[in-house]
Amino acid sequence: MKKYLIIAFLFLASYAHSQDLIHLVSDSTKVVDSSTSVTIMTKRIKDDAIYYVQYAPVPRLAEMDFAFGADLQEYEKLGGYGVLYIPSLNQDSSEYPIKRVYIKQGSEITELQKIGEISIGVTDKTIMATFGKNRVDYYYLIPYKLTQVYGELMIDWSTNRQKFVLSKFPNQNAIDFDVKKADTKNKPIDKDFLKIFLKREYNLDSN
Repeated sequence: MKKYLIIAFLFLASYAHSQDLIHLVSDSTKVVDSSTSVTIMTKRIKDDAIYYVQYAPVPRLAEMDFAFGADLQEYEKLGGYGVLYIPSLNQDSSEYPIKRVYIKQGSEITELQKIGEISIGVTDKTIMATFGKNRVDYYYLIPYKLTQVYGELMIDWSTNRQKFVLSKFPNQNAIDFDVKKADTKNKPIDKDFLKIFLKREYNLDSN
């Protein structure tokens, strides 16, 4: 059974230090065995909004979800990649679009390939009160092997925030089969299977 790691990261304005930003790592790290649709993630964002309403308005929120192949055959069809889902909210709409998402390992930078984005209408009053009304969900390809060695997953927003650390690797997303047996060298991603994968794991239709 494939696993998904959910981590929420927030930058909150401090009342004690009005110009300082506090980088909080949510304690809501969890492993779930179900597809992560927009509806499910919206529920999680609302839970975050309730928990952090005392700090409102929160400048920005980014969550993340990994999905990798369920077995060796699927891993090979995806060329050793998985899908990284980043739902995000910003008080300032000029932060969009995200400039880039990348993994930094020392001086080496690996930019992730974006495969989709969806603007999501925010109607819940609690979410709007805490995180604002601007939400865009992003989908990227992420190489599994880079998640198993030391590195930082980072976001550069468009205007006010760069080098936003979304996660540090390695973390709890290890899959339960031997990827060393996979033959992915010089093999393109099976685009037909990627469509099936996105539908299954994120209820996402793609062209």
